[in-house]
Amino acid sequence: MGKKASLKGLGISTILAKAWWSMLYLGIFVFGKHIPLPFAKLQTGQVNPLLVATGGDSSQASLFSLGISPWMSAMIIIGMLAQLRLPMMSKMTERKMDIGQKALTFFLTVIQVAVMLREFQLTDNSFGSRLAAGLFLMAGSFLLIWLSVENDKNGLGGISLILMANMFFTLMKSFANGLIPGLSAQSANIVRALALFVILLLGAVTVILTNAERRVPVTKLLISAEFGSESYLPIRILPAGTMPAMFATTMFAFPKYILQFFYNLSNWKFFKVLANAFDLSQVSGLVLYCLILTGLTYGFSYISIDPVQQADDMQKSGDYIPGCQPGKETERYLRHLINVFSFVSSVYFVLFTGLPMCLTLLDPKLSSLVMLPNYVIILAGFGAAISEQIEVLQIKGQYRGLL
Repeated sequence: MGKKASLKGLGISTILAKAWWSMLYLGIFVFGKHIPLPFAKLQTGQVNPLLVATGGDSSQASLFSLGISPWMSAMIIIGMLAQLRLPMMSKMTERKMDIGQKALTFFLTVIQVAVMLREFQLTDNSFGSRLAAGLFLMAGSFLLIWLSVENDKNGLGGISLILMANMFFTLMKSFANGLIPGLSAQSANIVRALALFVILLLGAVTVILTNAERRVPVTKLLISAEFGSESYLPIRILPAGTMPAMFATTMFAFPKYILQFFYNLSNWKFFKVLANAFDLSQVSGLVLYCLILTGLTYGFSYISIDPVQQADDMQKSGDYIPGCQPGKETERYLRHLINVFSFVSSVYFVLFTGLPMCLTLLDPKLSSLVMLPNYVIILAGFGAAISEQIEVLQIKGQYRGLL
């Protein structure tokens, strides 16, 4: 094979190899969803829409019912603590932070498993049976985490691929069931048509906003003006992407599992009352969800673009933004831009994922329908990310190695 042919096919062969790995991981995921939980009735009939965005499925007691919710919660908690630059966190090495995240993941997994087992109908309620079922659920969650990490290394879509697949399967299942329970065939078709229109429109808007960016001009002193005149710092309109929409479901469910766990231990009604506050069929739950969604939007934006670190790196390299002095003034300017776009992002997410949930106040059975915009925004955002990853791999295949 000639150099030209091998160079041309390098990007395509890499994409195909990654695609095959991703298909293998998805196959394992689909197979695991049909492995029943021991000592439990397979079909539970209880659908938790919040669990879907984390790879879980409470409608059937299977190996992957839990999903990767504990891992995602641990990642957010550790990431936010690191962003706060606490003295204790700043002294920790990456290895210690990784150990801390794994320990927190294990702790949260135990709590969530204990709560989920209460929701499933077990055929044998002895301690040994409950322990076996709990260990089975934990093993499934850890296996999903491993599959997500391996796909990030070898496949396409990173750690979010399995979550995307789970949401896609749920969407297809909802469409097949007519989206709203109890409708006639004609009414169900009308609802499907309207939902499809909303999906296409919302998906297109999300992709446009995900790719849109504000290009802040940057002058580089060490580069000739002929080549560096087009230098800029890109700041996306959605600085955090669609991650807030996905992780908001995790962080909203997280306190409820903790409170429910303590209620099961103590039977103290105070914990039950607090747990009920985190219910989307209650006004308190909708308010809390929107607040969490807004907080995560700002938090992920500052993780994505750290104004302090960015201003410091620019000052050290001699780069500057025209009209801004290096250092504190550059930091304030970048912080202002991040705050503006974070506000725009939070309004967008609250408007299209938070407010539709008000329909659950009318009828809790509409929970699957009101989560549809949330799933669409997440799928569209990560679909755009996969498309960008494929483009990068194609461009990479056009470059020849030095040796």
